Amino acid sequence: MKSLYYQFVNFIQGLNNLVFVTIWLLLVAVILILIVKFFKIYNGTQKHFEKLSYIILAILLIAVLVFLTYIRK
Repeated sequence: MKSLYYQFVNFIQGLNNLVFVTIWLLLVAVILILIVKFFKIYNGTQKHFEKLSYIILAILLIAVLVFLTYIRK
């Protein structure tokens, strides 16, 4: 029995190009929304960002995006 990782890799590689591009673009859109929210919540009076979790989620999603792109090749 194959491991879960290899099943996931085979699933990603077996996707139709249109479906993969759609998933990729959705991830990019979510990343951009998280980055915009991060900079929108900036509190100018206290000189710090209040919701750091948005940028952390965006970085994690960028890592997932790079991983999916690497697997696809």
